[in-house]
Amino acid sequence: MPAEVDCVVVGAGLTGSVAALALAARGLSVVVIEQHAPLPSPRLDQRALVLSCASVRILAACGLWARLMPVSTAVRSIRISERGAFGTVRLDAAEVGLDALGWACPAGLMLGEFNSALLGQVGIEVRWSTQFLGCSAEPAAIRVRLGGPAGNQDVFARLLIGADGAESAVRAASGITVTRFDYAQQAIVASVHAARPAPHTAFELFTTEGPLALIPQGGARYVAVQCFRTERAMRVAELDDADYLALLERRSGARLGSLSELGPRRVHALVRQRADCVTGARTVIIGNAANTVHPNAAQGLNLGLRDAAELAGIAGGATDPGAATTLDAYAAARVRDHRRTGGLTHALARTFASPLAPVACARRTLMAVCAHTGPLRRRVIAEFGGLSALADSASA
Repeated sequence: MPAEVDCVVVGAGLTGSVAALALAARGLSVVVIEQHAPLPSPRLDQRALVLSCASVRILAACGLWARLMPVSTAVRSIRISERGAFGTVRLDAAEVGLDALGWACPAGLMLGEFNSALLGQVGIEVRWSTQFLGCSAEPAAIRVRLGGPAGNQDVFARLLIGADGAESAVRAASGITVTRFDYAQQAIVASVHAARPAPHTAFELFTTEGPLALIPQGGARYVAVQCFRTERAMRVAELDDADYLALLERRSGARLGSLSELGPRRVHALVRQRADCVTGARTVIIGNAANTVHPNAAQGLNLGLRDAAELAGIAGGATDPGAATTLDAYAAARVRDHRRTGGLTHALARTFASPLAPVACARRTLMAVCAHTGPLRRRVIAEFGGLSALADSASA
């Protein structure tokens, strides 16, 4: 049967929304499937997501950055240190001629803006409260089975895109396997008020228990992301507010003075998961469906946005967006970024968690070299800002 629509995107989360908007901007017709109803209050999710310079360029091309800029906080400086070790690596936007190293935005506000953009975009139909039930590929289209308020229905598309997260149903239906590593850690996320805020400055402190990040949200508010081994995290999550704040102050070395006004705490298990391939018959998976990485360098969302941009560029310029040659081109274009970003975040998580003396000596030596070597610092900024990945994509 011929296709009724160019693309079906499963998942109206951050990556799926951007993919749909970028594909529609290329002239493709898109149906977006989301199992949840529209968020009643996007402000409920206060996770701080840091958008890299590359991600801001991607969002600007989709018309989304103008929506986010007023509610985002520029991160112009990052201070990286290891507890118990001397020295701090200082990454500053001014050193590389940038206005900011990244922009921090509450996840709920970001998703609300992205979903609003979906509803106002010509060429996109959003089906809320609709389940992906399965799929079967045919020569000219893929049959996508859906279950929604009006009952079960089949939609025929030229391309099926799985942007439905780490437990992706699209990935499972396509028979794509994953390689998984459990860090045996959990991250506890909460917002706090700082008595001595450092404007536009983020902090990353590595400890043997796990990293601690303090991300500015404007004014005196910060989002604190504390990582612990699982058993320890469960105990910490149950502390009352006063004890939790006292622990956070001690772990952070009181860098922001006394902390107060603790927001709701959210706990997330930390795993690395990588799909063994990212394409199937007229199917592609992107974002967390393809790669879930450790949050130590705020790379997960940025990696997914680069997936969305690359897919739109390749599929939008193809005669058939779901053809095997199109999907092979996408997979080849993304493999280096996937390996590099996943490998780098994994290496940071494993290296800084190691208690072995030789490993500790090596990492502290590397941090000292980075602290005093301008070219190396600038290389780090390019890597974590996604600029190297964009350059690789443009030259491919």
